[in-house]
Amino acid sequence: MSSGDQPGTGGNTPDQHPPLRPPGSATQSSVQTSSSHRWIWMALAAALLLSLLVVLVLPQLVPEPTGVVVQQPAVAPTPAIVKPKAAARAAAEQTLQQFLHLQAKLELGNAAVWGEPAWSEAVGLAASADRIFGERRFVDAAGVYADALQRLEQLDSRQQQIFIEALDAGQSALAANDVDAAQKQLELALAVKPGNEPATRSLARAQVRNAVLQRMAAGEAAEGNGDLEAASVEYTEALQLDSDYQPARDSLQRVSVQLTDTKFRAAMSRALTALDNGQLSEAGKALDAAAQLKPDEGVVRDARQRLTQAREQSKLSRLRRNAAAKVRDEDWRGAAALYKKALQIDANAGFSRDGLAHAEARLHLHQQLDHYLNDPQRLYSAEPQENARVLLSDVGEAPAGEPNLANKINRLARLLAAARAPVQVQLRSNGETEVAIYHVARLGLFIEHQLELRPGTYTAVGSRPGYRDVRKVFSVLPGQVPPPVDIRCEEPV
Repeated sequence: MSSGDQPGTGGNTPDQHPPLRPPGSATQSSVQTSSSHRWIWMALAAALLLSLLVVLVLPQLVPEPTGVVVQQPAVAPTPAIVKPKAAARAAAEQTLQQFLHLQAKLELGNAAVWGEPAWSEAVGLAASADRIFGERRFVDAAGVYADALQRLEQLDSRQQQIFIEALDAGQSALAANDVDAAQKQLELALAVKPGNEPATRSLARAQVRNAVLQRMAAGEAAEGNGDLEAASVEYTEALQLDSDYQPARDSLQRVSVQLTDTKFRAAMSRALTALDNGQLSEAGKALDAAAQLKPDEGVVRDARQRLTQAREQSKLSRLRRNAAAKVRDEDWRGAAALYKKALQIDANAGFSRDGLAHAEARLHLHQQLDHYLNDPQRLYSAEPQENARVLLSDVGEAPAGEPNLANKINRLARLLAAARAPVQVQLRSNGETEVAIYHVARLGLFIEHQLELRPGTYTAVGSRPGYRDVRKVFSVLPGQVPPPVDIRCEEPV
């Protein structure tokens, strides 16, 4: 009997079963997705067809015995003889049907891949049963079919166990870096359960394990040579290939810690050197880099405090220099502002306290001098004139380094001297008018009168019986002889 005629084979020999494909490949995925239902119906149809062939055709193919025919009387078989043979044939056919259904189910589940050698043994037994059935030995055929069916049932019941064992073996081999064994077992597990996530992930890891090991070896070599940067790159690439590979993770962590320590020490060294050299900007940058690497290190906090103090001292020094320049320029208002800023940084800075007191005193003195210099006529009055005299007496001579102050003192002294120097004033009248100058004297009647008056503004008053009084205000300027002052009463009342 040919393979196409044997019951239980479904028209395919064991060599004709689909080959194993890697789980998740495009071919397997498309076949499973688009053709699963079609294959199930085809397998069931083939099983039914084979059943009909066994029942209807196979008995006709059994050859009749050859040789001498002994004539027997034509006697109809008794029911007692026919019934056992028919029952045996029916039992064999029923067992065959069960075998074919289970075979079709397992074949769709790739049992030909993962079920060896049990699969081939069961298929071989079914082929033997087909031959025995063809010899009309129905009882023996039923027994062999039952044995083949039992083997398939056992295989079907062990499917989950086969998957678990293959997955465990594959993952164990992967952990031991036995790549070939791992791939073989994981592919077997995926043949049992296509698309299983743990098996798929483990197979993907196995497929890149050799590349991962190459990266690890390169990283270890670089680390041994002290090239931590290169080692970090290699370990990182190994993790990119397999993010679950713990040795790469551990190695990258170890190298990263060493790199961080090395970079931290270098940054702190730059910071301290810059601080010692007064390069505060560079020190700040280096400390920022160190803080990013190890933000909680006490040495960083200490260095930052030292940097803060150095910056304060630098600011104080700069303010002191700028204030000194303002003092040299006799810009006392600007100097006072700088000393105040210095005191905001360090309230105990002696130079800023003393400097501020001196600047404010000088600023007040200049304001006093400017009070008279900006309005010299104030000196024409007795009280302001005395105040100016006392001011000049208190000031004394200006320091050699303050020419602006010396100039103001000299100017005020000259203005005060001029304000105190009398000026010859000529008065004219008609000899009939009583003339008096407020706060100076009553001059009486005269035609002309000479007197000396200090610079200032005066009021002359004239009176004459029967005539309206007259009043004339005139000014006397320092060093200038005023024009004659004419005062007379000539308007009758």
